Amino acid sequence: MPIETPMEYLAMLDTLNALPPEALARRLSGLYEHSDWVVERAAAERPFASTEALLSACAEAVRRASEAERRQLIVAHPELAAGKLESLTPASQGEQRGAGLDQLDDATRERFLKANADYQARHGIPFIICVKGHSASSILAELERRLPQSTETEFKEALNQIDAIAAVRLPGLLDAS
Repeated sequence: MPIETPMEYLAMLDTLNALPPEALARRLSGLYEHSDWVVERAAAERPFASTEALLSACAEAVRRASEAERRQLIVAHPELAAGKLESLTPASQGEQRGAGLDQLDDATRERFLKANADYQARHGIPFIICVKGHSASSILAELERRLPQSTETEFKEALNQIDAIAAVRLPGLLDAS
């Protein structure tokens, strides 16, 4: 049931602020793909006055993480349009379906597979984009546009996109309570 009133919103924040870090991470599991450690570390910044403050604390937890931890966070994300939706988290499945990545014709799927492989070979990480508001064609265009960027630029962009994905996922996780 969606949170509809300011009182429900404040009650939800009060609940989140009161949970032990591990319980908060479990409660918001999936906010960061296979990386509940982000929320657990962000808990140190409580109390959260808003969902924006929670998301900001999560982004900061990622920025403070080691290079290896940030890389693990990035590689935890699935390849887009790989045709294996059943192996994805429910959130990733819904996001990819919402962008039409499960309905590609053969030629477009082949372009995605080649571009994903080229991106992975060049940068050593999967291409990450917050698919909300995108179509399959706009995602493919962005993948092809970003492919020649420097790896350093793409690593930073991947983290920015992961934060955007978390912002899209948070309302659904809060509504699930």
